Amino acid sequence: MFCRMADLLYAALPLRPIRDWLIRSHMEGCPRCQARLLSREEARGLLVVPDRVGDPRALWPRIAARRERPGRVPETPRVAAGAAWQVAAVAALALVIAVTGFWVLREIETPTAAGPVRFEIAYVKVGGAPAQTFVYQPQGSDTVFVWAQRTP
Repeated sequence: MFCRMADLLYAALPLRPIRDWLIRSHMEGCPRCQARLLSREEARGLLVVPDRVGDPRALWPRIAARRERPGRVPETPRVAAGAAWQVAAVAALALVIAVTGFWVLREIETPTAAGPVRFEIAYVKVGGAPAQTFVYQPQGSDTVFVWAQRTP
């Protein structure tokens, strides 16, 4: 089940770095996929040693001769459904980013309807007795200083 989900995510995400991370993290955690990986010896057997390549000048004629042979495997066309899912995923992501951006922009530009909050002191007591208060707010600042002292 997890392998199928990784395949669907791989097909839906068009960004190569995310695909690389998805494959790497899936292969490290999935025992079924790890069992299908090649061992080091099998991988080394697939590599070509420079001695086995032969004369480099004769390489292209050999490739051209094999390409001209009849009965070669036809190229498989790209599945249109996979491309459609990729386009749909990119469109959905763009829509989410646009909606989020407009929402944040609206929140930033919306002025407060009530205006600035006013600071008001109704009653102050110091040591259980009424107190005299001094309120100071520097010009152009939101900071308010309040000093309370006992009434003489």
